[in-house]
Amino acid sequence: SIETEDDQLFLLKDCLLQRFSIFCDGEDTHPANVIERAVDLHALRVIGSSGYQKCIKHLWRGWFCQEEGNPTNFVEYSQKDSTDFWTHFHPDRMRSPVYQNVCQIAFSLIYLVLYTVVMNTVNPTGDLDIAEAILYIMTLGFICDEANKLWKIGRHYFDFWNAFNSTLYTILTASFILRMIALSQSDAVQDERRQMFNALSYNFLALGGPMFWMRMMLYLDTFRFFGAMFVVLRVMMKESIIFFALLFVVLIGFFQAFMGMAQADVDVPTTRSIIQGMANSIMQSPEFGTFEDFAFPFGIILYYAFNFIVMTGSQSYLKILFYGVLTRP
Repeated sequence: SIETEDDQLFLLKDCLLQRFSIFCDGEDTHPANVIERAVDLHALRVIGSSGYQKCIKHLWRGWFCQEEGNPTNFVEYSQKDSTDFWTHFHPDRMRSPVYQNVCQIAFSLIYLVLYTVVMNTVNPTGDLDIAEAILYIMTLGFICDEANKLWKIGRHYFDFWNAFNSTLYTILTASFILRMIALSQSDAVQDERRQMFNALSYNFLALGGPMFWMRMMLYLDTFRFFGAMFVVLRVMMKESIIFFALLFVVLIGFFQAFMGMAQADVDVPTTRSIIQGMANSIMQSPEFGTFEDFAFPFGIILYYAFNFIVMTGSQSYLKILFYGVLTRP
């Protein structure tokens, strides 16, 4: 039992971190330790035990690290009791997750500061300044890092945050390419084209502003407060996908009804107006004026019914969702 084991070194090293494989279906399974298997199986009783949490804390602080030449084996860090700063300030200690996380947060803050400086010092001439050059160089470094990890790990490395970061880097790459195109327009006759490409480059750069700040959530989840909130948000987003999937079925029915009225009367609004009016209703900003003369009186009655279903359904869903998240164990 994890809770009753007194030999902590044996528990952490030989029980929880030691990799084991079993003979199944005529062949050995892939070696795995208790730490990995408990996460894969979502074994909450094992994950919530004091011994498991102590092992995670030791791994996080680097007190147990991978052995040189045999990364599948974990060994105890011999200098963990040393109070000398320079003993721990060593390049090999960068393998510790706590130091990796600190460096990632530091570089992300620098990245964010550079972006803020670039957006507040727009160059109308299209020339690159030092802050922009460093920003694009760091972007290239992040792209190479993502490509290297994807090459070594494979498709299993690609998840939500990788897709999020890849989207941000794509936007910055497009901004850089447009800036280079603007710089290539050097003739006096092409000054207008240079300004156009320069403005378009800054528009792409500004488009990534929210993503720069949202990117910080990737590293702030290591703090307890942010980590708990992210778990709640993840549950809410998962449930929201189910709700909007059901709402989409209702939207198809109302859209087909509005299109049928549009086919019967050539004076009604176009398809774009119908879609925009329905989208505004979902965003809690209905456009009743668009549907006042829409196949009167059927169009406005149907639009009232559509808004009633969307608004009452959304409010009821939010109440149930918040109650379920807050009362979930």
